[in-house]
Amino acid sequence: MTCRDVRDLADPFLSDQLLVETTHEIVHHLETCPSCREEIGSRRRLRSQLQSAIAVAPELAPRPEFVDALTARLRASAPAAPAHTLTRRAWIESWWAAAAALAALVGGGIFARDTIRRSRLATLAASAAGDHQNCAIKFNLSERPIPLEEAARRYDPAFASLQTLPLPPALSGATVLDRHSCVFGGRRFAHVVFRYHDRIVSLLVTNGDGTAGETPSLVANDSGLRVASFDAGRHVVFVVSDLPDADTLRVAQSLVMPVVHALSAT
Repeated sequence: MTCRDVRDLADPFLSDQLLVETTHEIVHHLETCPSCREEIGSRRRLRSQLQSAIAVAPELAPRPEFVDALTARLRASAPAAPAHTLTRRAWIESWWAAAAALAALVGGGIFARDTIRRSRLATLAASAAGDHQNCAIKFNLSERPIPLEEAARRYDPAFASLQTLPLPPALSGATVLDRHSCVFGGRRFAHVVFRYHDRIVSLLVTNGDGTAGETPSLVANDSGLRVASFDAGRHVVFVVSDLPDADTLRVAQSLVMPVVHALSAT
């Protein structure tokens, strides 16, 4: 069971709709995967909040005349049913059950939008990792990189701000190796390459408003590299390296303020 499998099955897992064997596989995966545990926990909390909100909202309660009419119609269509099973309270409880189902549907829409956002972020992160490998490490791009000033004129004025972006004091000893704009997988990036703790690190900026979130987080990918991301206005920023997870995330966190300030000034 992979992380992708778990996240694809998250909703039926939370709704107890899976086979016992599949449920056991997911539980086993969650025991060893903090990222998926957080994902499942977030979805469970959202479901609970939606259901609670509906349960305490008077405006969502059925009107008395609707309950009376529905009870009468159902009694008429099911004469064999015992009269005591068709009480007013029973139908009110059925209404709340339907409301809870509606909450699950609404939550499902939110989850669908979140899934789309995560899928887009994962695609961009894969491109960022590929750019780091093929530009900063292997120098094996199909299209020649161009200066940031030229890319600013031709594609995105914000790219020019990265030409003079200083590395923050928190990255003591870091040295900028190159600044340019390059393309990988059809995606154009502003690319700042620097050395930190004897490792090559890439700072990559591309269009992606609202894709990653304002707080840096690690993005799972299949490259073997660590990729951290955060939003900066209408751009999404990636920090890619082979540093440990905590170090990569720390580098990204130290870059948030200078990158956001630089991009917002254009």
